Amino acid sequence: MNQLESLNKKSVILRKFNNKIATYTDILSDRGDTISYLEIITPDEGKEIIKGMEYEDYVDIFKKDLKGLTFNQILIFLRNTTPDKRIEKFKKFLIKRNIKFKSDLFTWVS
Repeated sequence: MNQLESLNKKSVILRKFNNKIATYTDILSDRGDTISYLEIITPDEGKEIIKGMEYEDYVDIFKKDLKGLTFNQILIFLRNTTPDKRIEKFKKFLIKRNIKFKSDLFTWVS
């Protein structure tokens, strides 16, 4: 990673835990021109529907669409929201402020 990339990008892990089924990781990232909130589920071996499949539910917001909202304000909102349905609460938060975003569930097999 070059110096410019490291200055324009940062990530904060909001939650990471394991249970008998999977590892769950929630991350807020500044990716330069976008801010992304990700909920990643990595099923334990033998627990996945398709061997090696992982899941990522995400919200991407272009910084030009933030209407003054900052990374730190988003981080505070997410930290003050319980993990249960956090991504849905975050989407409602953005809709209420008329902030455009892209959201989807992405799956891949490793």
